[in-house]
Amino acid sequence: MRLARHVRCISTDTLRKHTAKLKDVMKQYGKVAVVVHSTVFVSTLGVAFTCIESGIDIRHVKIPFVDMSKIDPNAGTFLLAYLATVATGPLRGGLTIAITPWIARIVRKRAT
Repeated sequence: MRLARHVRCISTDTLRKHTAKLKDVMKQYGKVAVVVHSTVFVSTLGVAFTCIESGIDIRHVKIPFVDMSKIDPNAGTFLLAYLATVATGPLRGGLTIAITPWIARIVRKRAT
C-alpha cells in the first residue's frame, strides 16, 4: 500500500507558512513546545487507536489530506491509528502553535 496516492495535495505555500510558524514556536518556547507537540501527538494516536479498537470505522471520517476510504480495512489497528494521526498533522501543528504560549506562561508562573 502506498500512502502517497491517498494524500491529497495542499498548496506548498500554505505548508511552508505553517511549517515556518511551527519552527518559530519551537525555537521560541523550546522544551515546552516539544513536550506540548509530543503530548498532542501521543494523545491523538491513543484516541485514534481506541476508536478503532472500539469498532469505529474511521474510513468514513473526514480527515484532511488523506482519503481514508481507500485504506485497506484489514490493515493493523496501530497502522490505521498512525495513518489517522499523521493525517491530522497540520491540525496538530496548529493546536501546538495555539496552546504552547499559554502553557509556557503557566510553566513560568509555577517555576517562580
